Amino acid sequence: MNETASLPVSLNMHAVPLVEDLDGQVKRCRICNYRCELAPGQSGVCGVRLNQGDTIQTTNYGLVSKADLERIEDRNFYHLFPGSRIFTLGGYGLNFPPTLEQGRFVEPPSGGNNRFLPLERLAHFTIERQCRGVVFAFNEPTMWFEYILDAAKIIRANGMFTAMVTNGYMTLEALEMLGYYMDGVLIEVNAFHERSFNTLTGRDNFQKVLEIARRALYKYKCHLEIQTRIVPGVNESNSEMELLATWIKQGLGANVPWHLVGGFPGARPELDRIKEVGLNCGLNYIYVNEGTSVPATEEPLAAIFDSTVNGNTYCYRCHSLVIDRHNEEVRFSGLEKNKCSLCGATLSINNTLWK
Repeated sequence: MNETASLPVSLNMHAVPLVEDLDGQVKRCRICNYRCELAPGQSGVCGVRLNQGDTIQTTNYGLVSKADLERIEDRNFYHLFPGSRIFTLGGYGLNFPPTLEQGRFVEPPSGGNNRFLPLERLAHFTIERQCRGVVFAFNEPTMWFEYILDAAKIIRANGMFTAMVTNGYMTLEALEMLGYYMDGVLIEVNAFHERSFNTLTGRDNFQKVLEIARRALYKYKCHLEIQTRIVPGVNESNSEMELLATWIKQGLGANVPWHLVGGFPGARPELDRIKEVGLNCGLNYIYVNEGTSVPATEEPLAAIFDSTVNGNTYCYRCHSLVIDRHNEEVRFSGLEKNKCSLCGATLSINNTLWK
């Protein structure tokens, strides 16, 4: 835990909605699965939630670390409103080591450099820039939970979709509050073994992340995609990746997209090897990302039909081109709602706000 002095002075205080009273004035935060127990004056692992004696307050409400106008594929959502223009933004705070976080933004800057984004301005800006939706990323979104919960409600009320890129270490209670207002969730499942999960995060029980993925998909009807960041010497073994791919197929469905992310020298052969493992396990859509948003030119894997060559999307049944992603353009050549227009196969492509 951290002491008060480590927190920047912030006017953006907001009550944390999930707090449990313990002995004395000790409070337990129930936003993420660290479930920090905080004495008065202490902050959590995230560095943005503070026990003020009567309750826990977040210090980063509405403070933006980074924002950008992007295409949704830049956030590795390939089957959620493909090709759509989005407004992506993130806040501050981490609960996993920075090597696994989407950003490096830990604490809001002190002084007058804070960028506060009112909810009404968020909605108006997104509409003005003709965005189809808002994606919360860059940092772990649950560190910004209080703001995202309010923002998601107003975004959806204005006819736009919401999505987030998360490490999945939120509590079931937090998902219960947020799930109904979130249209898409990309969850990083980076380990399928306790040893790997502990090495990467310092925590145990990777099954908590898997349960969040299943509940987001089945209970809250969120569009779901899975991402795995390959770390050499930790989680790249065929056996671990086979277990993960099998779980995706059996627990979530063969059409749920699986994104493999590298970002280290020589990543491509490793990612292609793991992709082939996943295809042989029966997954239909496995996308490879070497650390750039533009898919690299690739040859289809010889072992089995590859439905995601060059970042495109092909029908897993009849092999016809469904979504063509070329030179930052997205063209629909064989899609009718969420079905292949040639053979009628139902695909995991979501183009509607209806859950």
